[in-house]
Amino acid sequence: MKRMKQILIYLFILQVLHLQAQQLPLISSQVDTTTIRIGEQIRLSVTAQTDTLSFADFPEITELGDMEVVSSSQIDTLQKKPVRKLRKDYYLTQWDSGTYQVAPLLVRINDSILSTDSLQIKVQPVAVDTTRQGLYDYKPPISVDGKEITETNNKISPLWWLLLLPLSGLGYYWYKRRKAVMQARKKKLTPYEKAQKTLHQLTKQKLWLKNKVDEHYLKLTDTLKTYLEDELSMSAKEKISSQLLHDLKKFRFEDGSYLSPDLLERLQMMFQRADLAKFAKLQPNPADIDLDFNILKDTIEQSHAVVQAIADTKAAELAAIEVARKRKKQIAWTITGAIFLLLGILGGTAYYYLNKMNLTQTIKENISAPEWVYSEYGTEPVLALTTPHILRPLDISQATDSLPQQVKQLFDEIAVYNDQNIVKKYLILASSMETKQKLPENAQVLDGTINGMLQYLHARNVNLQQAEIENGKRYFGNFITDIPILGNNIKVEFDSRFFQTETSIKYVIGFYLQGNNENKELIERVLQSAELMSSSN
Repeated sequence: MKRMKQILIYLFILQVLHLQAQQLPLISSQVDTTTIRIGEQIRLSVTAQTDTLSFADFPEITELGDMEVVSSSQIDTLQKKPVRKLRKDYYLTQWDSGTYQVAPLLVRINDSILSTDSLQIKVQPVAVDTTRQGLYDYKPPISVDGKEITETNNKISPLWWLLLLPLSGLGYYWYKRRKAVMQARKKKLTPYEKAQKTLHQLTKQKLWLKNKVDEHYLKLTDTLKTYLEDELSMSAKEKISSQLLHDLKKFRFEDGSYLSPDLLERLQMMFQRADLAKFAKLQPNPADIDLDFNILKDTIEQSHAVVQAIADTKAAELAAIEVARKRKKQIAWTITGAIFLLLGILGGTAYYYLNKMNLTQTIKENISAPEWVYSEYGTEPVLALTTPHILRPLDISQATDSLPQQVKQLFDEIAVYNDQNIVKKYLILASSMETKQKLPENAQVLDGTINGMLQYLHARNVNLQQAEIENGKRYFGNFITDIPILGNNIKVEFDSRFFQTETSIKYVIGFYLQGNNENKELIERVLQSAELMSSSN
């Protein structure tokens, strides 16, 4: 018996490890071909596998590495349960021959960024063979509706040439504009980087040395206003210096902080000199010009530091939430695995006791007619049953004592009851398990219970069917096995009722020889009486 328990424990540990190995989310990609001709399109299919609560964001792009994205499809849901599978198709092309790389595509799933593999595409030129095509003379003009086509009819009118010139210019303008837009997308800078770049260019220009102090201050204040609008979402460009300074004094960051009073006081002096330089043609000395430049730079630096700190805090909070979510998921898998392990041990123990039990004590009861008694099993909500005889409890203390301490702590109570009849050839099992933690709200627990029971009954050629019932499932079907009460290498039919609450699993299952209609009706009567009962009922 000890050897058998060890085998059952090892089998269920392997099953738990297999379930935990299937981690989500997953991302994959494939193309319909890796070789095209110039201008032809390939389809890049990107598939994401997530759970039903996750959010997937496929990017909208115009190019992917060396390939141009011509178009893309809507997101298509291929599968919803138990794993949601999403797919989006991108259609790519290239207008020059050669070998090109399709860069990895970044897909956001919740707060994680997943990347596809890079691909290599070969673009072949269009072969034109003029050696196999014969040369022919021009065909003579033919008449249409009785009118001869003269040679002058085939000449292009000068008016068409005049029309083609502006069209060509428009096409060239569109091409240059589109190229500029594509380059701008490639080099998109953050508001802080854009401000730093502008200030660096302004330092190089040294406009005050060219008697352009007003232009220097105009660009300096415009840089600050652009940064405030882009980074802090303030309305700044249309406001005068006094209004902007008033708004900055009242501006409150997301973390509740303000710009320092010392910086605001220095900024006020900078605005005063800037207004005098722009409107009153004041010529500040180089030291003041350099001071004002540093004041504005400090304003941008301090604002960016606060914004970056807020962004880092949010990222840390999201990371903590993700860790907690993964921890919760890991606990759920641990509970599910522990239940699978316990169910296997209980199934094997029950099978052992059914083989070793002294059947002479129940032979008289097996021969007599059923008395049909109503009984309740387990704690609330109890499993209420009407059976031919009262189900007798099985002693499973040795099986539960051999469980790991971590698994024992998950359960409050475990009980197994049975009614076996070697004369009429049927077997009824009922069980009640109470857990200390909430069970996962999915079908894996009940599916694992019936599959574990069939596995440890050494069932072969299993035909398993299921149907939804209130608070649980019905499993029924047939299989071939060796059960001493019923026989060896015989075909057994079974039917059952499995119930699941937040902290318990209760079930009743009946086995009988295939084709025995009397036992089939007996098991059906037992199962029709099965229900969960509580004191409130």
